[in-house]
Amino acid sequence: MSVDEVDPGKGDPAGIARLARVRREKHDDLGLGRHRLESCLRWAATEWRAEAGSAFCDAGELLVTEFATLMDAVEQHGVVLEAYGVEVGDIASVQRLLDRRRVEVAAAVRRASDSLLVLEAEEAASPFSGSDLRDVERQALRRGEEADRTELAWVGRRWAELVERRDAADGACIAGLYGAAAGEFLAAAVEVCESTTPEEALRRLDGLSVVELALLFGENPLLAGLIAQASPEAVREWWDSLARLRPLQSDGLSVAQQALVLAVPSLIGNLDGVPPRARVAANAVTAARQVAENQATIDDIARHPLDDPRARELMAELERENVYLRGAAAVPPTVQLYTYDRAADRLVEMLGEWPEAGAPERIYTYVPGTSAQMKDFWKDGPGVQDFARRLTRDDGIDSVAFVYKDGRFPGGGDEVFPAEKKSLVAALAQANSSPFARESGERLAAFRVGLDVGGASVGSPPPRTVGIGHSWGTANIIASELAGAHWDHVASLAGAGAVPEWSGSPDTEYDSYRYDDALGVVQATGIVYRHRNPQYLGEFEQHEYESDADRATRWDTPAIVRLATLLLNHALIATDSAQNDQVIVDLLEELKVVDPL
Repeated sequence: MSVDEVDPGKGDPAGIARLARVRREKHDDLGLGRHRLESCLRWAATEWRAEAGSAFCDAGELLVTEFATLMDAVEQHGVVLEAYGVEVGDIASVQRLLDRRRVEVAAAVRRASDSLLVLEAEEAASPFSGSDLRDVERQALRRGEEADRTELAWVGRRWAELVERRDAADGACIAGLYGAAAGEFLAAAVEVCESTTPEEALRRLDGLSVVELALLFGENPLLAGLIAQASPEAVREWWDSLARLRPLQSDGLSVAQQALVLAVPSLIGNLDGVPPRARVAANAVTAARQVAENQATIDDIARHPLDDPRARELMAELERENVYLRGAAAVPPTVQLYTYDRAADRLVEMLGEWPEAGAPERIYTYVPGTSAQMKDFWKDGPGVQDFARRLTRDDGIDSVAFVYKDGRFPGGGDEVFPAEKKSLVAALAQANSSPFARESGERLAAFRVGLDVGGASVGSPPPRTVGIGHSWGTANIIASELAGAHWDHVASLAGAGAVPEWSGSPDTEYDSYRYDDALGVVQATGIVYRHRNPQYLGEFEQHEYESDADRATRWDTPAIVRLATLLLNHALIATDSAQNDQVIVDLLEELKVVDPL
């Protein structure tokens, strides 16, 4: 395209002026928002005497800074757009004059050219040639044509200058809209996205604000996947560096760490190597967002009621989930989510308080059994947390427990919400599958490494580790040892079995706790892990119990009642029911004897 074909005055100066006015109005709105937030912070600092007040103040200070940054940027936008609109208007005015003059001169050139052609034709047709009068007329026409062409060239040069002027105006507008700070962000974003290793990307995140981090990860969804590949050791080193020589807020996080927790909670809340307290704080943000999303779905169903039992079930399930997640989002949280990735069917809840400094004396990892789902964490009645919670309450030491469901368990369906299960036959087939156990064991081993690194504290001895598996959960724990996990103590609660290549570690104590139950009856046939079950393996010390239902059973008890007792016993071993007290007492006593602290 030639310069003459470029339109330097294109655009709507009035529209640009309107954008400038909108920016000024938005600046006023932001100023009012900042004023109200600062008023709330002043009130909270003096009147809100609670941990939640301190957390609100810490997060609010970050937002005040973001308000100031946004206000400066919006004000700059208004100034820049106003000047840009004036310049575009001036360019358009000059362009119109040049365009009109070019049309006039071009017409004069055409007239002169046509007159010369007529003159030459007349001379050719006339018997009299070489007339002085004709020569004078011809020269006058040629001089006029040359002058007009010179003026056309001048118009072309002025037009080219307008094009350059418009390019300069566009460049100044773009630079002004982005500003120095935005330019620095764009440069930093390019550097982060050009990182070839997760460690390199981690280092380049330091210094970005909450808004900048949110924009960066929102526009580059693959970036979180790259960073998730970093080793827990590299993550922990990077995380600690964000607090080195920097003041800590009341929640124990630096401003840089808080920015990451608020901007990319789904990354920080599931990143192995990040300390447990920080992961819980990040997942609290994710939980609050999920509550809002669930509530929108509930409201939508309520606005469009359908005579569909599935819609009503989904609404009820989302309401139960919201009760649970509101506990995670509360300050302080009543539910502590160490891992929370709803779409990936990942949920690990931490029970007990992780020390602000140091590490707990003992860490329990409780793995539920076949067909465990996320909804089991918030269902009505007894939950999967009960057994582990009872241990942390009654062990008399500084301990925490992790109730673990990381990924799909045997029998879990393809849909997480609404929850879906496979058939009983498919569930039992997966629970009896050594490849399935090995794959799950690798995830559990990775969880342990991430926790060991993220929870490590200089000067504190490492906690004693206890793996407790109910039913298939025992197979998961045993398989994790093949992937490198080490447990000081493994407790099997009616455990399923061990993969063929497993043998016990000489540094680990193994105990099997069981009633006479339905799984045991099937295990006696050799169908489940081919007799490689905890009650038959020499590595396990045996603890067998009789339930109230067992004691009520007589020789003439109907078979259906006997079957119900076997099924109830399989579930009873993993509860905190008073009927199961002896199991819990014996397990805690065994820990005192074998793992003295």
